[in-house]
Amino acid sequence: MLQLTELQSMRDTLQRAIFSGTLRVQFSDRAVEYTTVDNMRKALADLDAAIAKASGTTPSSFSLATHSRD
Repeated sequence: MLQLTELQSMRDTLQRAIFSGTLRVQFSDRAVEYTTVDNMRKALADLDAAIAKASGTTPSSFSLATHSRD
Protein backbone atom coordinates (compact mmCIF):
# COMPACT_ATOMS: atom_id res chain seq x y z
CA MET A 1 0.00 0.00 0.00
CA LEU A 2 1.23 3.47 -0.83
CA GLN A 3 2.01 5.93 1.93
CA LEU A 4 -0.33 8.86 2.54
CA THR A 5 2.24 11.39 1.30
CA GLU A 6 2.68 9.42 -1.94
CA LEU A 7 -1.08 9.30 -2.50
CA GLN A 8 -1.39 13.03 -1.86
CA SER A 9 1.44 13.76 -4.27
CA MET A 10 -0.20 11.61 -6.95
CA ARG A 11 -3.49 13.40 -6.34
CA ASP A 12 -1.88 16.83 -6.68
CA THR A 13 -0.15 15.82 -9.90
CA LEU A 14 -3.33 14.37 -11.37
CA GLN A 15 -5.39 17.40 -10.39
CA ARG A 16 -2.86 19.77 -12.00
CA ALA A 17 -3.02 17.72 -15.20
CA ILE A 18 -6.83 17.83 -15.24
CA PHE A 19 -6.86 21.60 -14.77
CA SER A 20 -4.25 22.11 -17.48
CA GLY A 21 -5.99 19.84 -20.00
CA THR A 22 -3.12 17.36 -20.18
CA LEU A 23 -3.96 13.66 -20.53
CA ARG A 24 -0.45 12.41 -19.74
CA VAL A 25 0.69 12.37 -16.13
CA GLN A 26 4.23 11.69 -14.89
CA PHE A 27 4.41 10.20 -11.43
CA SER A 28 7.73 9.60 -9.71
CA ASP A 29 8.37 6.18 -11.24
CA ARG A 30 6.01 5.98 -14.22
CA ALA A 31 3.94 7.87 -16.74
CA VAL A 32 0.23 7.31 -17.32
CA GLU A 33 -1.69 8.47 -20.36
CA TYR A 34 -5.44 8.69 -19.87
CA THR A 35 -7.88 8.46 -22.75
CA THR A 36 -10.38 10.99 -21.38
CA VAL A 37 -10.68 13.61 -18.68
CA ASP A 38 -13.55 11.54 -17.28
CA ASN A 39 -11.10 8.67 -16.69
CA MET A 40 -8.81 11.10 -14.92
CA ARG A 41 -11.66 12.24 -12.68
CA LYS A 42 -12.46 8.63 -11.82
CA ALA A 43 -8.81 8.07 -10.91
CA LEU A 44 -8.92 11.23 -8.80
CA ALA A 45 -11.99 9.91 -6.95
CA ASP A 46 -10.15 6.61 -6.35
CA LEU A 47 -7.18 8.53 -4.97
CA ASP A 48 -9.49 10.57 -2.71
CA ALA A 49 -10.95 7.33 -1.33
CA ALA A 50 -7.49 5.83 -0.79
CA ILE A 51 -6.32 9.02 0.96
CA ALA A 52 -9.39 9.01 3.19
CA LYS A 53 -8.80 5.36 4.08
CA ALA A 54 -5.10 5.93 4.77
CA SER A 55 -5.83 8.95 6.96
CA GLY A 56 -8.72 7.30 8.79
CA THR A 57 -11.40 9.69 7.55
CA THR A 58 -14.32 9.36 5.20
CA PRO A 59 -14.27 11.04 1.79
CA SER A 60 -16.36 14.16 1.54
CA SER A 61 -19.26 14.29 -0.84
CA PHE A 62 -21.87 16.84 -1.73
CA SER A 63 -24.97 17.21 -3.84
CA LEU A 64 -25.76 20.14 -6.04
CA ALA A 65 -29.39 21.05 -6.65
CA THR A 66 -30.56 23.47 -9.29
CA HIS A 67 -33.92 25.18 -9.48
CA SER A 68 -35.65 27.11 -12.20
CA ARG A 69 -38.89 29.04 -12.42
CA ASP A 70 -40.04 28.13 -15.90
